[in-house]
This record gives sequence, structure tokens and C-alpha cells, in this order.
Amino acid sequence: MKGLLRSFTLGGVRGFAAPSAKGVNAETLKINAVKDIIAVASGKGGVGKSTTAVNLAVALASNCQLKVGLLDADVYGPSIPTMMKLQGKPEVSEGKKMVPIENYGVKCMSMGFLVEKDAPIVWRGPMVMKALEQMSRGVDWGELDILVVDMPPGTGDAQISISQRLQLSGALIVSTPQDVALVDVRRGVKMFSKVDVPILGVIENMSFFKCPHCGEPSHIFGKGGARKTADDMGLGFLGEIPLEVEIRSCSDEGVPVVMSRPDSAVAKAYEDMAQKVVSRLEELSKEQQLRPEIIL
Repeated sequence: MKGLLRSFTLGGVRGFAAPSAKGVNAETLKINAVKDIIAVASGKGGVGKSTTAVNLAVALASNCQLKVGLLDADVYGPSIPTMMKLQGKPEVSEGKKMVPIENYGVKCMSMGFLVEKDAPIVWRGPMVMKALEQMSRGVDWGELDILVVDMPPGTGDAQISISQRLQLSGALIVSTPQDVALVDVRRGVKMFSKVDVPILGVIENMSFFKCPHCGEPSHIFGKGGARKTADDMGLGFLGEIPLEVEIRSCSDEGVPVVMSRPDSAVAKAYEDMAQKVVSRLEELSKEQQLRPEIIL
């Protein structure tokens, strides 16, 4: 990493200073050679957002045959290195940009590559935004069809800033079925609406638990809550992901379930979700092309 950027240290954790985007117009904020950037977001933590982002990215690459990148924007709790079975520090290209680390056909970048595994990240907001700026535009992504961004949970300033600075093509909202999570879905949708980011759809994670003995589903967190919320808000519903031991164990082992159990029902659910995301992006692109040009 030497010579790449001016570095600084706060609380024993090494950080990276990135150039300010002040005064930069929306067009120059786009990442070169990246067609679409989509956010996988949640109004609160603990709903399986990162697991969804990982399996979605791998499904887009393996089943949809797309060139895919995965940006771990959850700076305080980076989990992509573990879930994608990656380690080490990124190399630096001749153009003085970090080279993403790849596995399962997906190019990845995470704060987890840049700090010690157990080091706490005790940065304030401006330092977090500088780090995210470097992990997005300071990376040699090459040509990508889709860059999937695993957003930090919540609806605060960091989430709004990321949405504005990355010129998102759309966002997916992940939720569990219970009411306490669905309240945050509405907050998340309203946040993206304020920064003019279209919602690609809502995903219900931990939708039900299928008993391994009798095969009967148990709706531990309630039934159909995310679908109903999506319908009430006029949003697309992308599918239900069950609560399964294999999803957790595969994530811990660093082998996404769409790779380790490609014929399973849960893998098929992620693959169907990926196809719906691609279709929705194509629809949005056509709508953009048909939109009349406004000349002032």
C-alpha cells in the first residue's frame, strides 16, 4: 500500500485519506467502466443483509453470467472477507489503485482487507467517508456489469452520503417478517426516496423455518410481513429466503450457499432474486432512455 495514499492513524487503526468530492458534479462521481451500482440495505442490523449481498453477488456472476463486484461498505463490521473466504491485502496497480481480491467470480473490496482482523474501527464520520471513497473510486474494478454494495445498517448520514456519492442505480431492502423490522423498512424506503434512488424490491429474509423432521414450515418471526409492506408501498417483492442452518454454516465457512448447495431450494431463491434484479435494472434503463430530455 506504500505510496498509494497519504495515510493516517486514529486509535491504533490505519486509515486512508481520499480526495474530497466537493464541487464534483454527478457525472464525474460515476465509477468508470461500472454499468450499474446497486445497494443491499436494511433499516436495522441483524436481518441478514450481508448474507443476502454475498449470495446475490455470486448468483449474478455464476447464474446470470455477469461481471460483478462486491463492495463491503459496512466499515465498522466488515464481514465480506469471512463470507467470501478471502484474506490478505490488495495489491496496487500501475495506476496507483487497489486491485480487488476475487473469489467465486466476484471482485471484492472490504475494510477487512486493510486492518488487522480483530482491530476495532473507532473512526468518526468524516474518516469513514474518506475510507469508503477510497474503497470505491480508489479501486481498479475493471469492467463491471454490476457493483453490489453491502450497505451499513440504518438510515443515517453515512447511508445517505454513500447513496449520493456512488450514483446508485437502485437499492434492495432486506427485512425479516416481524413488525419491528418492517417499521425500519419504511424508513429505509423513505431515505432512498429523498436521494432519488429507486427501490428494486423488498426481500424477506428468515421467512420461515422448515422442520428437518416433519418438513412443516414454522413462521418464527411472523408470516408475510415483508410482502404486505411491499404491496402497501407499491414496491416489488423479490422473494422469501428461509431460515436454514446451511445458510449460516456456509457463511461461516466462506462458501456461499449458492455455490455449496446449488440445487437447494434456498439457492434457487437467491438465483430467482438475481434474475429479478437484472430484469428490474433493464426496465429502469429503458425508462431512462424514454424519458424526454429537458432543455433549460
